[in-house]
Amino acid sequence: MPTGLASELKEELSFMRGNILVLIVSWVFTEFSTSMIYPYQSLYIRDLGASPFILGLMSSMGYFLLCLVRIPGSYLADKYGRRSIIVAMTYGVATSYLFYIFAPDWRFVLIGITINNLCLIYQPALEAIQADSLPPERRGVGYAASRVVPSVAAAVSPLIAGFLVERYQLVLGMRIAYGMVLAASLAAAVIRMIFLKETLDSPRKIELKELGNTFIESIRSIAEAWRLIPKNLMFLVLASLIAAFSDPMFYLFASLYAIDKIGVNGMEWALVNTASMVIVIIAGLPLGRFVDAIGRKKSIVLAYLLFTPPTIYFIFCRDFISLLIIYIMFGLGSALVRPAQSALQADLIPRDRRGRIIGTIGTLNILAMIPSSTLGGLLYQVNPASPFVLSAILGVVTLLIVAFLVKEPHRREV
Repeated sequence: MPTGLASELKEELSFMRGNILVLIVSWVFTEFSTSMIYPYQSLYIRDLGASPFILGLMSSMGYFLLCLVRIPGSYLADKYGRRSIIVAMTYGVATSYLFYIFAPDWRFVLIGITINNLCLIYQPALEAIQADSLPPERRGVGYAASRVVPSVAAAVSPLIAGFLVERYQLVLGMRIAYGMVLAASLAAAVIRMIFLKETLDSPRKIELKELGNTFIESIRSIAEAWRLIPKNLMFLVLASLIAAFSDPMFYLFASLYAIDKIGVNGMEWALVNTASMVIVIIAGLPLGRFVDAIGRKKSIVLAYLLFTPPTIYFIFCRDFISLLIIYIMFGLGSALVRPAQSALQADLIPRDRRGRIIGTIGTLNILAMIPSSTLGGLLYQVNPASPFVLSAILGVVTLLIVAFLVKEPHRREV
């Protein structure tokens, strides 16, 4: 590699040290393993006896619990620090996969979902420590790298799952895959426990006697921080809420629709998901630089222009090649929208309120997903195409809000 190019690459990736490097390494383990189960999870739960409506209801319950714990989670992140809650709850998430592995029916999976989502109380702390550890001028490429690097390891994960499903049939193949998720999650927990550093100045020691009033204090603290949010961020939040409502209706039931209506087999579905991930890997870092170069808003608008037409085409798709093209477009849009939206949020939110505000935005997004999952299941049982029709309509609405109402700040927060 030429010296100049090597120096430029080293400078571009100079942010990948300390906490960011620790998080990325831990995400390599979790992304590799969870990317095996996501393409087949809805099919697995259905094979354990759940109808599409029950599947949606289970997802809604998970989102409800996640929403419930994120409120105190946001408060804990800004008061008691990020590291301790991240480490403890990563172990809890790993433990929850035991119920997925040994589930005799969908009710045991529901127990796993409950434990998993309660332990995700650490999400606001994780989001805050990531934002704290990225320099403002590198946030676009930083968020992109945090997504792309773990995805490199996970690129073959759907194919491994596809092999397991084809070789051992769906249920046994998925039990093996969930065992791999358990092992990888424990490895991530150990890495975070040893290497992750606290970023909050003077975090308080957690006192159990105070935790009884944490929920009320959390809501009050979030409400106080919310009043200081710029109007600009409100429109971005509105757009993200609509997108959050739309996402479960599409992705929770996409595997069912792909198998039931489009007619692909298990390995073809694995190839579709692999292609989408490969696109994220190839385009992720260049698009992260693109976000920093042209601006966050333009990047989000472009992402939704990439999302919407394929969503409409998905409804009418009836062959593997068309489905492959659709998911390649989804990969491009995803690689662009996530770093752009995360960077714009970080640009707008002061560091000392970042945990609470990012946590609040995440909580509102999850709140929007609660009715969406159940509605999607009900719609799928009535007409399998209907959740995807509604998802396409909501995508157009989101695009219009970002294009005409969201503005970027003149000065970015550090």
